Amino acid sequence: MFSPIDWYLILAYIVFAFSAGLLLSSKAGESLSSYFVADRKLPWWWLGTSMVATTFAADTPLVITGMVAQDGVGGNWLWWSWAIGYLIITVFFAASWRKAEVLTDVEFVELRYSGTGAAILRASKAFFLSILFNSIILGWVFKAMSKITAPFLDWNILLGPEVFGSISAHWPSFLILGDLNTTLTVLILFSVVVFYSSMGGIQGVILTDLFQFALGIGGAILFAFFAIDYVGGLQGLYSKLGSLYPGKSESIVSFWPRIGEEDHGLPIQVFLIFIGVQWWIQYHSDGSGYLAQRLHTAKTPKDAELGSLWFNIANFILRTWPWVLTGLVCLVVFPLEKADLFQAEGVVVQTDREIAYPVLMKIVLPAGCLGLVFVSLMAAFMSTADTHINWGASYLVNDLYLRFLKPNAGNKETVIAGRVAVVLMAGIAILVAAQMNSIASAWKFFLAMASGLGLPQILRWIWWRANAWTELSGMGTALLLSLILYKVYPDVNADYLLFFTALGSVIVSIVVTFLTPPVSEKVLDSFVSKLQPFGFWGKWGGSNSRKKFYFRVRIWLLAIFCLYAWLFGIGYLLQLKFLYGSLFLLAGAVSGYLVFRLWEMKDLISDPH
Repeated sequence: MFSPIDWYLILAYIVFAFSAGLLLSSKAGESLSSYFVADRKLPWWWLGTSMVATTFAADTPLVITGMVAQDGVGGNWLWWSWAIGYLIITVFFAASWRKAEVLTDVEFVELRYSGTGAAILRASKAFFLSILFNSIILGWVFKAMSKITAPFLDWNILLGPEVFGSISAHWPSFLILGDLNTTLTVLILFSVVVFYSSMGGIQGVILTDLFQFALGIGGAILFAFFAIDYVGGLQGLYSKLGSLYPGKSESIVSFWPRIGEEDHGLPIQVFLIFIGVQWWIQYHSDGSGYLAQRLHTAKTPKDAELGSLWFNIANFILRTWPWVLTGLVCLVVFPLEKADLFQAEGVVVQTDREIAYPVLMKIVLPAGCLGLVFVSLMAAFMSTADTHINWGASYLVNDLYLRFLKPNAGNKETVIAGRVAVVLMAGIAILVAAQMNSIASAWKFFLAMASGLGLPQILRWIWWRANAWTELSGMGTALLLSLILYKVYPDVNADYLLFFTALGSVIVSIVVTFLTPPVSEKVLDSFVSKLQPFGFWGKWGGSNSRKKFYFRVRIWLLAIFCLYAWLFGIGYLLQLKFLYGSLFLLAGAVSGYLVFRLWEMKDLISDPH
């Protein structure tokens, strides 16, 4: 249980979140633009930090703890590989999202395409992204928070056995997140999220995100410090790993894939899927989704680019190592092959490695620090939940209600619809979370289900021939294949199923593209004139758009090298391998300078004709 100072910290944060919603409710209620894109007036550091806070979910440290236990540090390539795609957004698409001046990324569909196909695609994506995809994301975030709160809060004690027993007798069985105790905690926290999200709109969400990011990163670093100190510092950590896992510790701490059949480490074939496939099959491959929603709020296209760049730096270089080091400490404190299994709050850590993270908090953190780290995870949970219910609601209102049901609705009516949609999204997400088991398995199934969106969404920005049916066929094929393959082959590695799902959806979408007519020349004229995209635009772009595309490819590749050099340079220093760390950091500094110089030149590329 928490000490009084821990409770004060928790209550203080809840009061702050409520206050943010109330203070911004009148401003958010002025129009749909205010409610969902903050009147497009935010600076780069604000929107970029909000993007990081959103991806800094309560589930992430738990998943990373499980990955480290299963595949070692190299297992993090599951999400490290996403940096390749996120940098594409920065280099190619961030500024264009701001220039498009749409309310949602789904609305962009009818800017890029036209006709019946565009209308069907807009409605389909609005439904699938808001109801299906978004609910699964929120579901695993709720599941993570239920695991985090399990070792700390006991409502049977707080409410008394009689009251708790009465609630238990009447509580519906289909609405349980783990058990009734954790369900009550998560629903109370989520009620706060629904309140300030519905009242303050995106401005309330982003304001709380700034504070939530500071809390989240601070809490992760504080926890890592105490965890490492608990096992005797960094030297003690690696020494104990060597003693507990003889012959395996090097594979556990390695960043790189393994060749062979060792018990720990990332298999080379899975690594190749991560870096060769996974980054471009993401549903946000071009910045779509909640990332685009943040980019729409930028003051200028330049702010959108800088915000996206800051997001990449903070998301991968700043956030990785506190979680990874804590995950390694969990392997020491709760050994994988320990005979007398450690048990906490009725949960056996060995059978659920994800829960090792919150259980370790209870062991190593003193009063006050425990409350602060718990609040940081609570903030991470809220920052993700508020974004996704606001983002999902934007589709329901802008792309279904206003587009197809009531296009002439006034500002007041649409804002009310937005607030109702936020509550609706919340209810659906709770129901989905109650049916979810493993967070990591939900992550991987979601990646496969959404994989059909990735390549078509990139193609629509760089290739004139892409049309609405390209996206529709890719999305439908991936959804169908994931439902079939994961059902028929439950014991096959999920990463292999992801590969075949992505491959099938790509083949179908390309074939369908050539079997269906291109977008009308009038629409292409308007799109190219407005956004001046890079790539292969035939007579609409000429050689200039191709030159700019190739030039930005160089920037992108160099930026990838720079980011990973900094990521692993810091990692090697924390492994006490100072020579490797220094060399990687030097390479990162040099490549970073070259990226900066090339970035200054990017707008000088022109067609000599």
